Amino acid sequence: MRAMLTRRGALAGAGAGLFASTVLRSPALAQATKLRVGGTPNYGPVLPVHAADALGLFKKQGMTVEFTGYSGGSAAMEAVAAGEADLVNYFPPGVALAKQRGVAATIIAAGTLTPRGWKIMAKKDSPLASINDLARKKIGVSANGSTTDFFALWAGKQAGGNVTRIPLGGGGLIPGLLAGNVDAIVAYPPLSYQLETSGDGKVIVDLGTAMEPNLPDVWVAPDRVLEQRPELIQKGLVAIFSAVRHMKQNPDWTIRFIEEQSRFPAAVARLEFENTIKGLSDDGVIQEEWVKNSLALAQLAGMRDLPAANTMFSPRFLPVAPIDV
Repeated sequence: MRAMLTRRGALAGAGAGLFASTVLRSPALAQATKLRVGGTPNYGPVLPVHAADALGLFKKQGMTVEFTGYSGGSAAMEAVAAGEADLVNYFPPGVALAKQRGVAATIIAAGTLTPRGWKIMAKKDSPLASINDLARKKIGVSANGSTTDFFALWAGKQAGGNVTRIPLGGGGLIPGLLAGNVDAIVAYPPLSYQLETSGDGKVIVDLGTAMEPNLPDVWVAPDRVLEQRPELIQKGLVAIFSAVRHMKQNPDWTIRFIEEQSRFPAAVARLEFENTIKGLSDDGVIQEEWVKNSLALAQLAGMRDLPAANTMFSPRFLPVAPIDV
């Protein structure tokens, strides 16, 4: 029977069933072998963390994991800055912004290469029909400086006019849209699948096909942890990417796991598998050009003097070599 992962912080999304780590006998040893991971609950690219725990992969690596759910990537980076997280899921422009503010952190692995499952969506009866209709509209995002925020800016540029970004929190995106508080939202998986299968929303732009590779999800670690406990990070990545391989190779298990984890309907879980899980990186490898594409989105937000792309990430642990379950 698997134990429950500790859940702290501001949670977003519905029914985040999180799994916990086993308490070790020695407090000092527990601290040295515990990996504190942060991300948005029920967000597809973060699911392998929970799968790795359920499959005993962290235990195989001689460690435990504590997951903290945040309302978005920017909140996760705040935890990095506060020394409260060892590994978080985020987006390169957000990491660049954090580095500009003095946060010492480095991208160490790719999660996904293109924004599969990310969609700009409106209510089913909305007059909006294409990206060109988004100019001068209100677009709901999870938070300022979040991945959804940068994608909204990109959409505005493509539409040829400014958009007003309204931060609603991850859990407030769908309610805000349906209540008419915004004209459209940038929906990430599985929220996009949930809105689409419910029939309440329609897709205006499928960002997974409309955008070039820009690393919408990367794994980020504080430089302090990389210096002091690199073996903890390396083992954590092995566990996560081993879970990715297992999930891709075992569709039935994965779809059941997603249903159990997120408590979303089977149709949503299947879309999560087909679009998100199958699109995850197999080994975390990053190309500099992808980071450049991502930082170009930051420039849309008026960010200047950005770090050079080749200083944003480290290939130190790449490619990640998975182990058997």
